[in-house]
Amino acid sequence: MSTYVDPQGTAQPERRRYPHLRAIYDGARSRIAHLYDADAQRQSPPRAYLAQRLLHESYPQLSSHDLYVLVNAIERRHTVH
Repeated sequence: MSTYVDPQGTAQPERRRYPHLRAIYDGARSRIAHLYDADAQRQSPPRAYLAQRLLHESYPQLSSHDLYVLVNAIERRHTVH
């Protein structure tokens, strides 16, 4: 089991289930960030669909489930900020 160090400096067990997605998260986020800009008020097709298509072109090795997980994580980031 892998571990990580929390902000207080304590070793904690790793809870993330998709380390291969974490490794590409920043690059994937930058590739589809324009879909989530305030100016991008696209209603059709849905942004999640477009985001998955764009990421599939950039990362063809990812499964459809991996793309779904990655896009949902990126969407959560954009709705929070």
